[in-house]
Amino acid sequence: MRKRPRQERSQQMVETLIEATARCVTKYGLEGVTTPKIAEVAGVSVGSLYQYFDDKQALIEALLEQKTREMIENLHKLVVDLDSDDLAHIVHESILFGFSLFRQEDGLYLEIARNWHRLPIQKMIDTMQNYSLDFGRLYFLKFYQKYPIENLHVRFFIIVNSTLFTMTQHLNAPQSMIKEQEIIDGLTQMVVGYLQMENPIKPMPE
Repeated sequence: MRKRPRQERSQQMVETLIEATARCVTKYGLEGVTTPKIAEVAGVSVGSLYQYFDDKQALIEALLEQKTREMIENLHKLVVDLDSDDLAHIVHESILFGFSLFRQEDGLYLEIARNWHRLPIQKMIDTMQNYSLDFGRLYFLKFYQKYPIENLHVRFFIIVNSTLFTMTQHLNAPQSMIKEQEIIDGLTQMVVGYLQMENPIKPMPE
C-alpha cells in the first residue's frame, strides 16, 4: 500500500477500493480484474486509486488480508458460541464453517479457492496458523488432563495446511465422486485423531 490511511476520509477510500476489488473478483473473476475496472466500481479515478495502491496485486493482497481477518473473527465467534469441550464437535463445526464460506452466493471465497496456487496466500495461511495455535494453546491448557498434547505448533502447521489443501482440491474438482460431507467427516476424523495421537513427532531410526 502506497499511502497509509491516517484520516477518516483516507481510511474510507481504502475500504471503498478493497470492497470494489471484491465486487470485481466476483463479477469478472481474478483473471478479468483490472485497476480501471476497480476504480470504475469504486467511483474514483485510476489516479486516485494509485495514490493508495501500486497495482492490482496490492489490492488483491489487501482484500485477502481483510477477508482473513473477517474469517478468523467469525470462526472465533462460532467456537465461543459452541461453548463445548468436545474436540470432535469443535473441529467438525469449524470445517463446516470453512465450506460454508466457499458456498456463499457471491462466490468470492470460491474464486479465491479456485486460484489458490496463483495468489499471495502465505500471509493468509500464517495468520490462520497463528490463530489456530493461539486458540489451541488456550483450549488444550484448559483441558490438559483430557488432551495432554505435545508439539502443538507442529501439529497445527500440518493440520491447517493439509485441511486447506484438501478443501481447495475438492472445490476445484466439481465432478468429484466424493461428497462434501464425506470430506468434512474425513477431515474431522483426521484432525481429531492426529491431535489425540500420543507424541507423533518422533525421530526416525537411523
